[in-house]
Amino acid sequence: MDRSEIIIGLVVLVAIYVLPTIVAFARRHPNRWVILALNICLGGTGIVWLGCLIWAFMAVHITNDPNGTNGGESGLNLAANDVVRLRIEPPHPVATPSPPPLPSEAAAAGDRLHRLERLQRLRADNVIDQRQFERMRDEIVDQRS
Repeated sequence: MDRSEIIIGLVVLVAIYVLPTIVAFARRHPNRWVILALNICLGGTGIVWLGCLIWAFMAVHITNDPNGTNGGESGLNLAANDVVRLRIEPPHPVATPSPPPLPSEAAAAGDRLHRLERLQRLRADNVIDQRQFERMRDEIVDQRS
């Protein structure tokens, strides 16, 4: 054999050996660097070489984004597919409920008036007698604190 035939034969063998890597880089596969490392280090076993070749040709995910990458989703490089930029903001402060306002004199008077009107309706409907009405009325009126 001629020396040039040996060189051409070696080049062809090396090209076949790194074929999975060439395919992965030509297709811009998101896991091309992993395929390169496996192909170079373990491709000589034959099974790893075949696995890398199949992986390089696979496209699990076809993106609609022209700048996105196809493939991936293999568990090794999930972040390479259709990168979405997120902005993290601090959470909005939660408003703590304020204690109920202390009753003002006008509110207390309105409440007493409402209670007296209700008491008057109970008396008019004969739910309570006159003695009960007067006792409860005096309690409501005497509440000035």
